[in-house]
Amino acid sequence: MPLMPWRFYRYLLADVLRQFSITAVILVIVIAFGAAIKPLSSDSLLTGWDTLKYLAFAVVPMLQFALPFAAAFAATIGLHRMAQDNEINAMAVSGQSYVRLLAPMALFGVILTLIVALLTQSIIPRFVGKMTATMSNDLPKLLASSIRQHAPFVQGNMIIWAEDIFIIEDGDKEIMALEHMAAAKIDNTGRASMYLTAASSVVDIQRLNGQTSMLVKFKDSAQWSSNEDGSGLLRGAKEGQLTHAIDLPSMSKQRPSSLTRSDLLALRTTPRNYSRVNTAASALEAALTERSFIAGVRDSFDKTNSITCDTVTGERQIIIEAKSMKKNVFFPPIHVTSINSAGEVRNLFPQSAQLLFDQSESGDFDFVSLQMKDVSIGSPEAGQNKRVELVVPLRIRGVTSDPLVAETIPELFLVAKEDPSKKIQRSVDILKQQLTYMEGQIIGRVGQRWAVSLLPLLAIILGSLFAIRFPSTPPLSVYAKVFVPTVIALLLVFAGGQMVRDARVVSGFSVMWSGNIGLTLLVLFSWMKLRKT
Repeated sequence: MPLMPWRFYRYLLADVLRQFSITAVILVIVIAFGAAIKPLSSDSLLTGWDTLKYLAFAVVPMLQFALPFAAAFAATIGLHRMAQDNEINAMAVSGQSYVRLLAPMALFGVILTLIVALLTQSIIPRFVGKMTATMSNDLPKLLASSIRQHAPFVQGNMIIWAEDIFIIEDGDKEIMALEHMAAAKIDNTGRASMYLTAASSVVDIQRLNGQTSMLVKFKDSAQWSSNEDGSGLLRGAKEGQLTHAIDLPSMSKQRPSSLTRSDLLALRTTPRNYSRVNTAASALEAALTERSFIAGVRDSFDKTNSITCDTVTGERQIIIEAKSMKKNVFFPPIHVTSINSAGEVRNLFPQSAQLLFDQSESGDFDFVSLQMKDVSIGSPEAGQNKRVELVVPLRIRGVTSDPLVAETIPELFLVAKEDPSKKIQRSVDILKQQLTYMEGQIIGRVGQRWAVSLLPLLAIILGSLFAIRFPSTPPLSVYAKVFVPTVIALLLVFAGGQMVRDARVVSGFSVMWSGNIGLTLLVLFSWMKLRKT
């Protein structure tokens, strides 16, 4: 059998690669513009320079979609023209096998598959992160744009709205003043666990170690917070601030789609680098710290059936006496003694009282709030001097809170195992769920990227076989026979990847690879048909 001339190989590859490069450039630009429609349609979110950066970053992620279809188009059109001109038949009659004829296309497919694998596993995630950073790194612009459009600014579980905003630039510092601000904190069920309204507020932008955060301070505010038992607490303050800073996405808190294969696999050894696991672990640490602090308060009370405290403001001493205390609730008769710095004594007799624990982001208890209802001032029988509710921020003497910070997740589980309370075990279950979710993200995204990488090879070979089998059919019709099953395979890959991330591993991987298996069977069927001709 005569050897295939290298001139034919060079001619075939040059023609295919020329059409491939033109088609790929057109497809990438079109798809990149499609990805930029949403941010471009939002008024004032992106400047002209930001738009160019966003489009440039979007080009690379779109390669995983454009390359398989551009390569299949080039292979189909190039070989179809040669089949129409009877060049393929001439080579076959001269003793060349279809294996030799299709060898350049197979080599092209293998190289392109390796390129797509490198892109999807290592390069594209970095550019996805850059696209996210382009949209979120300018906090004043995003917040100001939302407020000026009379739309709420949503970041994480915090929602902020205001009537107007003023941006103040003081050197490197960025300060925003909000007029008539309202904020809400949303819990896991989608309900508000905290409402806050303020006549005015100031947002201080902080950038530290690649993390951008904003700290909200306010004046003349009213705040409502929900308690675990379903009740609420209403407070007012001349000045205050949100206990938790609002963080923007950073390189250490990116979405899983922004993590490379090595970054995803590294999460198994350092799961707290994954934001959802870290949030659940921090919540468990906070719950354990709270239980320890409450136990310390109760132990202090049990010694004398009283607790001595200092007010956060006003330099007063507060002594709480009650018949008994369970968890954070005092049981009557309850007597609260208030002593100011001059030694003046004031007696309070509430019908019910409880301690509300305000935990900071670091896990500390900077203060607790004594909530008293139906309070008689002066004597238990005082009828005229009576208040419906009093809330006093306090610091308890002799009781300190040492935030629990476990070095590893297993250590945290061991500490939590010693506390059988429902709240702790519920936090443990949430952390386990997030660990399972993280594992689904890892195997789902890595597997999805491998499945996408195989599409160029299968699409190129299928297009080449169809081009030779149907020389009398219009070339675009032949390409449509390749395009449709390849699109279906691509959709199945991403649908299966989402199923794996939703903890449906077996069914998810079955769907993920079913498209590629279908293309492989179609290639084998076409090859058998071609050999019979």
